Amino acid sequence: MKDEPAIVKELRQAEELGLLKSDLQGNLSIRDNNIIGTIDINRDITKIKKSDEKYKHLFDNAMDPIVIIDKKGKFVDVNEQVIKLFEYDKKELIGKDFTKINILTQASIKKAQDNFLKRMKGENVPPYEIEVITKNGKIIPTELNASIIYECNEVNGDLIILRDLRERYKSKKIEKELNTYEQKFRDIFEGTSDLLLYIEKGIILDVNNALINMLNIKKQDVVGKKISILKNFFSQEDIEKHTNAIELAATGSYVTDYETELTTNKGVRYEFLFSVDCIYNDENIKGILLRGKDITQRHHEWKELIKLEEKYRVLAETSADGVITIDPLGRLTYVNPSFEKMLDKHKSQILATLLRNYLSEDSVYLFQQIFIDARKEDKKIENVELELVHTNGQKVPIEVNIASFKKDGEFAGMVLTIRDITERRKIEDELKKSDKLKTEFMNIAAHELKSPVTPIKGYLDLIISDKDTNEKIKNWAKISLRNSERLLKLVNDILDVSRLDTDTMRFDMEKISVVDILDEVAEDMKPAVEGKVLKLITDIPRDLPDITGDKCRLAQVLKNLLVNALKFTDNGSISIIAKQKKDHILISVTDSGIGISNDELKKIFNKFYQVYTGDNRKNEGTGLGLFICRNIIQKHNGKIWAESQVGKGSTFYIEIPYLHKMKVNLKK
Repeated sequence: MKDEPAIVKELRQAEELGLLKSDLQGNLSIRDNNIIGTIDINRDITKIKKSDEKYKHLFDNAMDPIVIIDKKGKFVDVNEQVIKLFEYDKKELIGKDFTKINILTQASIKKAQDNFLKRMKGENVPPYEIEVITKNGKIIPTELNASIIYECNEVNGDLIILRDLRERYKSKKIEKELNTYEQKFRDIFEGTSDLLLYIEKGIILDVNNALINMLNIKKQDVVGKKISILKNFFSQEDIEKHTNAIELAATGSYVTDYETELTTNKGVRYEFLFSVDCIYNDENIKGILLRGKDITQRHHEWKELIKLEEKYRVLAETSADGVITIDPLGRLTYVNPSFEKMLDKHKSQILATLLRNYLSEDSVYLFQQIFIDARKEDKKIENVELELVHTNGQKVPIEVNIASFKKDGEFAGMVLTIRDITERRKIEDELKKSDKLKTEFMNIAAHELKSPVTPIKGYLDLIISDKDTNEKIKNWAKISLRNSERLLKLVNDILDVSRLDTDTMRFDMEKISVVDILDEVAEDMKPAVEGKVLKLITDIPRDLPDITGDKCRLAQVLKNLLVNALKFTDNGSISIIAKQKKDHILISVTDSGIGISNDELKKIFNKFYQVYTGDNRKNEGTGLGLFICRNIIQKHNGKIWAESQVGKGSTFYIEIPYLHKMKVNLKK
C-alpha cells in the first residue's frame, strides 16, 4: 500500500468519497492497487461532465506522468507531467502508436510491447523499468506502472503511470559512493599501525585492530566504556592525560600532543605519542579521535644519539686541535677550549660572532670560497691553510678541515677542525732555507768545477791529437779525457737541477717536428747500440703532427732514456716507437735489459735516486738524469712514466700534446 502511485491513492480516495460513479459510463474501481473498471474511452476526457471535474483535476494535477492508451497502443490522453517528461506537445502524441514514435529505446519498446500484449490478454504485469527518449534525445530511466482499462467488462486499454527514476538512481549512486567512502575510511581506520580510539561524550564507540592486537583484548571489552577501562595498560597519570585531553577537545580547545607509556599483558613496555582530533557534524563536535603513534624506537635512537653526542663532545673538548661549528651565516655556534687558546679569548666573547672576524684579510676571501664550495658540493675539504689573528694582533698560521652538516635534511652549518701549524711553518721555512743554501752551493760548486774542467779537456784533446805524443801517453790522456767528460756531464746535470729548482732553466719553445728529433737521436745513438752488439728498432710514422717544444731539451730527454737503456741491456734490442693518439703523441723507449722492481719504479724519478747502489755496481751515474727528464717533460705539458718487469726489460713512455691543424672553411 505504501508504494502505490499518488494517482492510485487519489483515485482510491475519490472512489471512497463516492466521486467516481456511473457518470463515466461504466464502473471504475481499484483492485489490488490496480485501477480497474469500465471507462468509455471513446469519449474525449476533456469533455466530461462537471460532476467529473474532480477526476479531471486529479488526472491533470497528478505528481506523476499519466498516459491513457487504447488497446491498439495509441495515445488517448496524457497529462502535463508527460509533456514535461517527453518534451513533446500533446498534439504530437495523441492518436500515435507508442511503438511508432521515437519515445522509447529499442530494448524498452520490446519490453513495453510484450507487457502491453500480456495485459491486453488480462495477465497481471508488475511495474517494470524502461528508458524514455525525450524530443531532444535525452535518455531518462523511468518506472512504468500500468493498469488495465475495461469497457463493458472487456479490456479496452491501459492507464499508465510513469515515474522518473533519475533522482532515485542519483540517490542510489550517492548512497553507493557514501558506502564506498565509508568502507575506505573503515579500511584506513582498521589498517593503520597507529592506535585509534573513537570517543563520543566520553564513551569509547570504536577502536581499531592495532589497539586490539597490541593489548590482546576483544573490541567488546572496551566499546561502550570510558577511557579508564584501559587502566591495566596505562598508568593512572597517563589515564588522567587521556581524560583531560578528551574533555579539553570536547570544548573545542586545542590539545597539544602528549607522551604516555603502554604496558602489554606480556609486560612489554612501549612509548606512545598521542594526538587528538575532533570529528565535526556541521559546526558541532560529534566525537573525538585519539591517535597513538609508537615512538619507542625513536626514543631509543634519541637516547643513543645523546650518548654519541656526549662522546663526541668529550672528544672535542679534549682535542688538541681547535673544533668549532658555524651556522649558515658563518657565525660561531660552538668552540672548544683549544680554539679559545688560539685566540686567547673566552667562548662568551666568541660565540655568535662571525668567524671571518678572526681571520687575516688574505684568508677571508679564501675561507668564503671554501665555505661556498663545501656547501654547494656537500663534501669535506681538507688541508686548507689560513691565518688566524691573535688578540695581540699576531698572525697564527692554521690548517683547516671543513665539512657541512644537515638537520632535518636542510643545511645547518659547518664543522671545522683547526690545527696550529706555527711550528710546522718554522720547520718548513728552515728546510726552504737549507734547500736554497744547498742549491746555491751546488750552483757555485758546479760553476767552479766547470771552469777548470773545460781547459783540462781541451789540453787532453791536444795531447791525443799531437803526432809527437807516444801511445802510452795518448792512452793515459784518453782515460783522463773520458773521466773529464763524465765530470763535465755531472757538472751539467747539477747545473740543470739548480736551474730547475730555481725555475731559471731556459726553454726555447718553437714549432718542431717530432719525426726529425726522433730520427736524429736514433742516428746519434746507433753506433753506441751496435757497438754493444744490440739491435736498434725504430717505428716512427712519417705523418706525425708537429709539437711546440725545445728541440735540444727534448733530445736531451730521449738520449738520456736511450743511454740508460743501453747501460742496463747486454743482450737483445732497444726500440724507439711513436704513435699518434687522440690529442697527444706517445713515444716509448723499450729495452730487453735487467728490468726494475715495482718498489723502485715509484722512486726512479726522484732526485739523486739510483736503482742499484752496491759497491760492485757496474754502471755509474748521479741519479739526476730521470729527475731532469721528468721536469723537462712537465715543462712541455706532458707526462713521463715507466713500466717494467725484473729480468724482462723496461719501457719508458713520454706523452706530449701536439698542435692541431687549423680547419680551413673554403665555402664562401
